[in-house]
Amino acid sequence: FVYDQPVGMMSIQETSASIDLTWNKNRRINLISNADPEISYWVSPAELGLWVNPQSTADAAYAVGRSKAPFKDIRASIQGEPEVIFPVLYFDETIARETLAKFVKSIDITPLDAQIEYKDGQWLAHESAEGRKLDIDSTIQCLVEDAFNIMLTGTHHLEIKPQSPTVFDLSPVIDEIETVISQDLSLTAYDPILDESFKWSVPVEIKQSWVSVKPEDYAVSIAYDQNKVRDLLKTWEKDLGEGRTFEGFQLENIIKGWQEGQTPHLMLRHNPTSYTVSPGESLWSISLKLGIPMYHIMAANEELTTNNIKSGMVLNIPSKNILLPLPVVENKRIVIDMSEQRMTVYENGGIRNTYIVSTGVSNSPTMAGIFQVQTHELNAYASNWDLYMPHFMGIYEAWPGFMNGIHGLPLLSSGQRLWASTLGSPASYGCIILDLAAAEDLYTWAEPGVVVEIIR
Repeated sequence: FVYDQPVGMMSIQETSASIDLTWNKNRRINLISNADPEISYWVSPAELGLWVNPQSTADAAYAVGRSKAPFKDIRASIQGEPEVIFPVLYFDETIARETLAKFVKSIDITPLDAQIEYKDGQWLAHESAEGRKLDIDSTIQCLVEDAFNIMLTGTHHLEIKPQSPTVFDLSPVIDEIETVISQDLSLTAYDPILDESFKWSVPVEIKQSWVSVKPEDYAVSIAYDQNKVRDLLKTWEKDLGEGRTFEGFQLENIIKGWQEGQTPHLMLRHNPTSYTVSPGESLWSISLKLGIPMYHIMAANEELTTNNIKSGMVLNIPSKNILLPLPVVENKRIVIDMSEQRMTVYENGGIRNTYIVSTGVSNSPTMAGIFQVQTHELNAYASNWDLYMPHFMGIYEAWPGFMNGIHGLPLLSSGQRLWASTLGSPASYGCIILDLAAAEDLYTWAEPGVVVEIIR
């Protein structure tokens, strides 16, 4: 017998053919798994790299009864003790691996991490799910160790190992997620030219999409993607309308501010513009009209002078922010209405004081525009007119080195006090004149950076 297959009275050729048919060609092996009763793959032994050598096995069977102890063989036959030999079995690991690899796609399941989802107004925690993976190495090891029994039973168990997810359960962090989302992520901005303030807040639905949970410790946070934050800022910037932009902001600083629980603040900047010269206009008249000193316009237009300006020329006009060189003091503002010869001083959104003033006469007018307190000089001297200007605050350079400003009633070197009786009417050479008490009060109150708005 070749195990349980009778081969007596057969020639070697018949025995070999019978062995090949029984053990190789007609035999099937069912690959199953305890991990999933639905798994079942039928393969031939050859597909698992198993092969019974029919010739070698037949030779071994033929040798029975032809040993060096023939009387012993005859006695065993008479007594009904059949000789049993085992098939000569070979194994090819490469073939086995190739076959098992074909089943990986249908067997392997990637583990599913627990996830969170915002749906219908609430956060949901979805459960995790284990995965599985065919362990080819272990399956082959078992195949090698039990090859003959596998051939006999026609069954082989696939070694399938469970695969654990990284994040098992996120339900405890739902409350923490709500806390993180409830944080105010806002951005404020101020336009010192128009005295406008803005505030934007990141919409809840965007914060929801930015929620991140670290798998190693389930820490909940807002994950700031720079591209997404930049896109959001571009959306907010559209609220400003044309001609204004966020001034030189650093995206990293905005994100850092939010991470530290702060509200980042930006300064708005007005874009440069252009101006087409009309017939009869001079550079001086254009300067007064636009509220930009001539030298700034000349600097923005190469080779432009007061003498070569012509009708139809298109001039580059710099940003109005060029007249605000210092950090802006946002809670204070000085507004001078030349039509009423009145100054209104604002602090924290309310009126602090109102003063009667005198601005420049028609042939030496005060320029309307948005300026800034830049300098303080207790008693400035104007050599052009030989007079002293008490509590002088420079607000803009009419020409480099020549500062116009706000001050008290001037005093000639002769000791004569000027224009006390003309307050409330244009009287100066371009500066804004206050009585002495008002000038001193304003001088003490208005630090460098306070915006001065002069309107016609």
